[in-house]
Amino acid sequence: MKRGHVLIAVVAAFTTSLFVPLSGAAAGPPDVVCSQVTNTFTGTAHDLIVPTGGYCAVTGATITHDLIQQDHAGADLSETSVGHDVRFQIDAGAGIVNSTVGHDIVAVGNESGAGVFDTAVGHDMLALGENSGFDIAGVTVVHDVELLGLADGIHAERLTIGHDFFASKPQTVQTGQMGPDTPGGPVNVGHDFEIDGSPDLPFVFDGICEVNVARDFAITNRSVTLGFGIGNICARNGHPANTVGRDMVITGNTALAGPFGPSALIVGDNRVGRDLVFSNNTAVPGGGLEVSRNIVGRDAICAGNTPAVTVNGPNTAGRSNTCG
Repeated sequence: MKRGHVLIAVVAAFTTSLFVPLSGAAAGPPDVVCSQVTNTFTGTAHDLIVPTGGYCAVTGATITHDLIQQDHAGADLSETSVGHDVRFQIDAGAGIVNSTVGHDIVAVGNESGAGVFDTAVGHDMLALGENSGFDIAGVTVVHDVELLGLADGIHAERLTIGHDFFASKPQTVQTGQMGPDTPGGPVNVGHDFEIDGSPDLPFVFDGICEVNVARDFAITNRSVTLGFGIGNICARNGHPANTVGRDMVITGNTALAGPFGPSALIVGDNRVGRDLVFSNNTAVPGGGLEVSRNIVGRDAICAGNTPAVTVNGPNTAGRSNTCG
């Protein structure tokens, strides 16, 4: 995943930005190709284009339409307004800090993505290319965050999503703390949180902490080689587990043997407003399935799992409890 340009470039002195207006620009600011002499842009453009293999430090700029990073391009954005989209082509990456994006941030190409910090996004964040994704902290996304390319990944803390989070066959989803040296913080989701499916890779795993979901939470059809921890891993790292307004559904998942041996699926310490369903999950011999210490408003349902579920601390439920 391209994340080589996640840090803001430190430049001792800025020279006047050189730019090349593109032909056919409409009335208003021109389209601009970031100078590869100065590698900086501080002005106003309609589209700002970072050329193939190039780099641009964008500071205090106004881009009225799109920032387009062509193949293998990098950029650092600071204190910048983008009116519509930020788009990454193949193997392109950026660090985006203290900025605003009016519509979408889109990792279109394979191996593309961004580190996005203290930034507002007016509509969606989308990873479409394979092995693409985001590191996110201090960000508000008005609509959705979606990982739709095979083996995409995300690390997120202090993230607010207005509608949904969805990941299709990601390599990893990690929430609550982006890295060992970051402060951590919640991921708040206005509607639903869903992970479905897995890539065929040697390292597939999830660690979900501090996710607060207004409606439903689901992990389905996932085959993980390093397991997943939904809530149980949080306390030892100094972070809360997860809260779900309606249902938490963990079904059809498999804990495989990975590089470090058999893995496990563990769901623990979560608060669920309605039903917790842990069903039809499997673990290879030596692996494990655990459901422990969850607080469930209605039914805690564990059924059809192989091997049987382990309980290290009782679950509590407002109605029936087949999880123990």
